[in-house]
Amino acid sequence: MPPKVKLVLPYGLMLAVSGWLYWVATRIDVDTGGRITPAAWPKAIIVFMALLCLYEIVKRLLSGTENRAQTTFLPDAEEVAEQEEKRGLAPVSRPWMLAGGIGLITLYVILVPFAGFFLSTVLFLAAFPLAGGFKRPVFAATLGIAGGFLLIVVFMRVAYISLPLGVGPFRDVSLGLMRLIGVT
Repeated sequence: MPPKVKLVLPYGLMLAVSGWLYWVATRIDVDTGGRITPAAWPKAIIVFMALLCLYEIVKRLLSGTENRAQTTFLPDAEEVAEQEEKRGLAPVSRPWMLAGGIGLITLYVILVPFAGFFLSTVLFLAAFPLAGGFKRPVFAATLGIAGGFLLIVVFMRVAYISLPLGVGPFRDVSLGLMRLIGVT
């Protein structure tokens, strides 16, 4: 196989897949009464994917090389390990942080249908950094509230995505928040 074909083959295949996926997305037919259709977001992502593939194909055909990115702002992991070993530092292992993060993600998935998207997201966004060792709980709570509010506005006001409201009093909170941001 010619070297240039090897360089562009993966991107050519992804470009073909993009074309097929776009065709599939054109088959999504929902009457939304003039609002943005459910097909708009997948189509936009597919177009971006196709444009990135085209960019890579052109770049590789013109340069003839893979042009691997240079990450000069991040140190090499092996280099860091060698430097720490020279200074007598043992590698730090915190499996409880990993377990805590996995547990929070699992809890979030379980909690969303009952507590609703907003409350579950606020709790998750506040708890996740704390499980990772963040030491400022008030700031984490502020981030959780701001992040949850931002996500609900983007999903419900911009993308018109229906989100889980929760049950019982959680549903009332979600409906009140929807009224607050103007979603009917």
